Amino acid sequence: MVKDGYEDIMNIDISSVAIDMMRRKYEQVPQMKYMKMDVRDMSFFPDDSFHSVIDKGTLDSLMCGNNAPISAVNMLGEITYGDPTVRIPHLNRSVYSWKIELYIIPRPGFQKPADSASSAKSFLEPVPITEKGQLPADYVLEDPDSHFIYICKKTGEPIDLSNKSPYSLSL
Repeated sequence: MVKDGYEDIMNIDISSVAIDMMRRKYEQVPQMKYMKMDVRDMSFFPDDSFHSVIDKGTLDSLMCGNNAPISAVNMLGEITYGDPTVRIPHLNRSVYSWKIELYIIPRPGFQKPADSASSAKSFLEPVPITEKGQLPADYVLEDPDSHFIYICKKTGEPIDLSNKSPYSLSL
C-alpha cells in the first residue's frame, strides 16, 4: 500500500508478539504504524478516524471462537474471506447502514476448466447478490476456493451500538 502512495497506515493486532515482529520488519517504512488492540473495542480512536478498513482474517478468527456472534457484532460495530451466505447476514444488519459490494477473485494460478461454458467475467466488477447473500441463480462459481472481498460503504448515520444486545440487532 505504501508503494501505491498510501501515507498513513495503522495496523492493529491483539497479539503483542505479532505487533513487535511487524514493527521490526518494517521499521524503515515510517508510513506504517502498529498498535496492540482488540478490534472489538477501538474506543481509543475517535469516530470517523479511518477512511477505510481492511480485514485480513480477523473476522474469520472471531467466528471460530467462543461467543462468535457477539464477537463479530462487536468487531463490525467498530468497523473477508468467506462465503457470502455466511458473511452477508453479519454485514447486512440494518444497524450498520452499509451498502455491500461483493467481488469474487479466483485463487492465484486457477485455470478455468476447458469445458466451462460460462462467459468471461471481469474481476473488477462487483457480483450482484441477494439480500440474503445468495449469488444469482445463474452465477457459476468456477473456483470454489475463490477469495471473497466485501466492500462495505456507510449509507446513513451511524447508530450507537453501546446499548444494544448483539442478539437483538436486526438483519
